[in-house]
Amino acid sequence: MRFVWAWFLYTWGGLHRYFGIQNSLAREYERAVHYFSRAYDVDPTFRAARLHRGILLGRELGRVAEAIADFDALLDEDATYYLALFNRGVMWMENGRFSQALDDMQSYLTLSDATDENWQDATRIVRLLQDIEDDAAN
Repeated sequence: MRFVWAWFLYTWGGLHRYFGIQNSLAREYERAVHYFSRAYDVDPTFRAARLHRGILLGRELGRVAEAIADFDALLDEDATYYLALFNRGVMWMENGRFSQALDDMQSYLTLSDATDENWQDATRIVRLLQDIEDDAAN
């Protein structure tokens, strides 16, 4: 029953995320974060709720430290959770921490496979980050 309640809260958060995207309203993102947090509190094994909270915190609300903390916590629980690696890598990259981003993206590519929806993006990001590192070395 706990999972059903958590799923309901997560779905409600998804609706707020959708409204935020459609209307560019930060308050809708905040509501989504609230419901994702509640879903995770109800069922701490529901890691998608924490993952999506981190994504919203970082990408939509600019609260990068909180987003990275979510991704770190998910990776502390399961170091092979490649979606957390990908999204933490994006946060590192967007904040100029290219070496850390490259490490996360390479780990993502090692742990996931080409059928994952982020695979092509990660491959391009790795090439870009390698070019940045090469340029910095020269």
